[in-house]
This record gives sequence, structure tokens and C-alpha cells, in this order.
Amino acid sequence: MVEVLAVFAALGWLVASFCAWLSGLPFFPALAAAALASPFLVIHDYQILGRQWHLRGWKTGRQPVPPERFYWTMVQPQLKRIIIWNTAAALAGWWNTVTLPADLSLGLPSLVGWGNAVAGTWTGARVVSAILLFVRASQWFDAMRPNVVGLWRRAMYRLSDNYEYLGDQRRDPEKERVY
Repeated sequence: MVEVLAVFAALGWLVASFCAWLSGLPFFPALAAAALASPFLVIHDYQILGRQWHLRGWKTGRQPVPPERFYWTMVQPQLKRIIIWNTAAALAGWWNTVTLPADLSLGLPSLVGWGNAVAGTWTGARVVSAILLFVRASQWFDAMRPNVVGLWRRAMYRLSDNYEYLGDQRRDPEKERVY
């Protein structure tokens, strides 16, 4: 029991030291604002992207019907491009925020730093929501996609011999014949 308390105390000390170091950085106010705003932006953008790409059918718990699968083949490359471009924009925005610190002053470098922080936060939230949508939609159409999830499921299956990890879901042939 004492060892567990020592481990938690050491981890707590590391987190406290990291937070103290982070609070001393000149762009800490922008980082704190981004940490507070990002979850709301991610949830909002996730809902908008799901509606925009016609990928909201998994909320009903049903199998994808052929029009949704046709949408997915067109949407998948576009969603990957959104992830790549917004990742580059988020990294550039936060790099500029670090370069031109967004501190609590009203000087021109600080205002430019705050603008970069807003751009980095918004594009970073868009990246997270697009990745969540991509993973969720990929698994809705095929339980073994994306590849990382498929590898994880196969490893769990081999360790436990439990077929539930493979996620085999048979398609309804009646729905397939209509289209």
C-alpha cells in the first residue's frame, strides 16, 4: 500500500512540476484558453461534419445501407485530406504562437500571437473531430478499419480466442438486393 502511495505521489509531483513549468511560459494564457475551448469546438465540429458527410446513421444502431456506403467511398479521401491540411495548419498556428507569444499585453506581437492561437485551436479541434469521425465511420462500415484498430482487434482475438473482438457483422442480403 505504501508503494502505491509513493507512485501516486511521484506522479503527482511530476504533474505539478510540469504545470509549474508550463505556467511560466509566455504563451500559457493562450494554451489555457485553448484547453478550455477545444472540447466544445470538437463536439460542435463533429456534429457538423457528421451531418455534412451524411454519416449520422450509426447513432441509430443499424447497419449501413448502400447509399451510406456509397457516400463513404467518396467521403473517405476528402476526410483524410481535411485531417492532413488542418494538422499542418494547427502545427503552423501553434508554432507561430510560440514564436510570437500570446501573453496578456496589447502589443502587436501579442495580438498576432493570439490570432495564431485562435487559428491553431480551431484547426486542432477540427483535426480531432475529423479523426474521431473517420475512426467511427470506418468501424461502422468495417469493424477492422482503420488498420490500427484492426491490428488491435486481431491481437486481442489471438490473446483471448474471443470472436467478439473481430467484430464480424454479416450483411443483410435483402438490403443488398434492392440496390
